[in-house]
Amino acid sequence: MEKVYLSQLLKNITTPKNDCIVSSVEVDSRKIQKNSVFLAIKGERVNGENYAKSAVEKGACFVITENYINDISTEIQCTVENILDASITLGANFRDLYDIDVIGVTGSVGKTSTKDFIYTALSPFEKTVRSLGNHNNEIGMPQTIFTFEKDDKFAILEMGMSDFNDVHKLSVAAKPKYAVISCIGVSHLEKMKTQENILKAKLEICDGMDKDGVLVLNGDDEFLVNAEIKNPHNVKYFAIQNKNADVVAENIIQSGFSTTFTICDKKNGEFKCTIPTVGLHNVMNALSAYTVVTSMGFDPQKTTDNLSEYIPSGMRQKVVENNGVTFIEDCYNASPDSMRAAINTVCAIAKDRKICVFGDMFELGDNSSQMHFSIGEYAKNKGIDIMLCVGDNSKNICKAFGENSFHFETKKELGEYLKTIMQKGDTVVFKASRGMAFEEIIGMIY
Repeated sequence: MEKVYLSQLLKNITTPKNDCIVSSVEVDSRKIQKNSVFLAIKGERVNGENYAKSAVEKGACFVITENYINDISTEIQCTVENILDASITLGANFRDLYDIDVIGVTGSVGKTSTKDFIYTALSPFEKTVRSLGNHNNEIGMPQTIFTFEKDDKFAILEMGMSDFNDVHKLSVAAKPKYAVISCIGVSHLEKMKTQENILKAKLEICDGMDKDGVLVLNGDDEFLVNAEIKNPHNVKYFAIQNKNADVVAENIIQSGFSTTFTICDKKNGEFKCTIPTVGLHNVMNALSAYTVVTSMGFDPQKTTDNLSEYIPSGMRQKVVENNGVTFIEDCYNASPDSMRAAINTVCAIAKDRKICVFGDMFELGDNSSQMHFSIGEYAKNKGIDIMLCVGDNSKNICKAFGENSFHFETKKELGEYLKTIMQKGDTVVFKASRGMAFEEIIGMIY
């Protein structure tokens, strides 16, 4: 963390009795160093307030909590009504110290991949920082902001949500000059009830933007195409199907583990692009990156060439070959759209049997059973050979798939069975919501 005074960091929260230079802002007391600020987050399993005293003993210069801690001097602590809002305020105060253009990224599916594609396209031009992992909430986004350095020119910040006002707060803090919305899906339907509500919540990314900023939208998404955009004034669309979009992908050819296509840019012309991954969803992610980076004024040909260096992060479509079997680890998270994308990916690269190892999709609301059922139907129609599932809701995937589908009560049972049926030439994809912890199955296989 670069030099910042405690008084600057605590603006709009409190005025410290004794000012000092802050070394870091931590939410984990184990990472405390001298002159750290400790945010006592109250999580589902751990209450940071129980570690506030320990943080001070380790050298924290200031502690922020929701409840007063008797064992800590009043001069080095303050209480706030909402610790998560305080986290965002700290991030906003630090962000204001930097002359840096922020690109905000949100959407129901593909936020992290889009962020990584933008980084791949943009970072060769100028020094760029991006969200750490999937740090896209009130805690994670500020943690990325705290890594800003004076010579950074751009920052790509992922902005997630679970309810109204979440993206609003992140956008107002980050003040993006550019923003991308990947799509409006069905994730969070359990709480948000309708896709119209999800659209409204995602459009909150505009709330922190200047009117002269640029908003980049998925031109194949009916909700985004028909959305009323009041701010910013500049809106650009990318698409595959919608030929009226500003940037369109044509002549898409998937070969092995890469995809080649033509970027048809109405303003700048046509460019042949190759990305080292498969699936139309990744073509869309690459298009969004091209659209936002060229709208920033960077060379279209160089931007296109940069996209060829893309590397997936986390457990997103990581391809592994082991003993003649091709495995696709795509189990960071799951929704109906990303499940179908995973099925399409298997079909694009498989040379022999196609095996899906699927688990539950979470937060889909009242239509969850039908959405799982539709995935089974889709897989069957696409020619998947074997379907293996675990999880209560995934029983509906097996029900729709029918013959050659197998449901298991535990991940261990599924993993053991998979090991008995695999043969050289198979392609196996793992896909489920993050809470299913499918890496445990992967760890059993290779």
